[in-house]
Order: sequence, then C-alpha cells, then structure tokens
Amino acid sequence: MSWKISQISSSLLGLLREREAAPSLGSLPQLEHIRERMLQCMASFLEAGALRPAVWSKVQYADDIQALWYLRSDVMQLLSGHCGETLAASELAALTELFRGHLPAAQFASARRRA
Repeated sequence: MSWKISQISSSLLGLLREREAAPSLGSLPQLEHIRERMLQCMASFLEAGALRPAVWSKVQYADDIQALWYLRSDVMQLLSGHCGETLAASELAALTELFRGHLPAAQFASARRRA
C-alpha cells in the first residue's frame, strides 16, 4: 500500500512541476513576434522571387514556442547555405535570445558550452 501512496505523490509532484514551467511557455504575442522574426530572417537572405523553402511553412504554421525552438536548426541550415555559417550562427544567436524567459532554462546552452 505504501508504494501506491509513493506513486501517487510522485505523480502529483510531477504535475506541479509541469504547472510551474507551463505559464512561461510563451504567450501568443511572443509566439507571433518570434515567428515573424524567424520569417524575416529567412526572407532577408532569399533572392526575390525565389520559392519559399519547406521550413518557411513549418515556421509559419508552428503551434507553439516549443515547435519554433526546434525549428531553429532548420533555419540555421537554410541560412548557412545562403549566407555562410558564421553569419547564420550570429542570426541564430539573436533568434535564440528571443526565447529566453519563455522556455525552461535547461533548454539553453550553459555558459561553459557557449564559450
């Protein structure tokens, strides 16, 4: 019987921890701001009249900030093909900063890893 109580209390604690993180997972205005910035970033490096890449639609129709977070690598790949890896990395760093405060801190690289 004690293992059931332990299991229930663990489940409840897990739910509480998720609730603590959930409110900061981004508001609709922040989601739209990040989405627009990602689209602008891609548009600035594409030639006029060029077909929009598949990642464009993924960014445009992403449901939440978490989905946009994981699309950063696709945006990086597209940008590095058009403007080089150095410039693409600096653009990606600027995009990454937009996510601060809206995703759990554990998703960001530690200061040691960035150095």
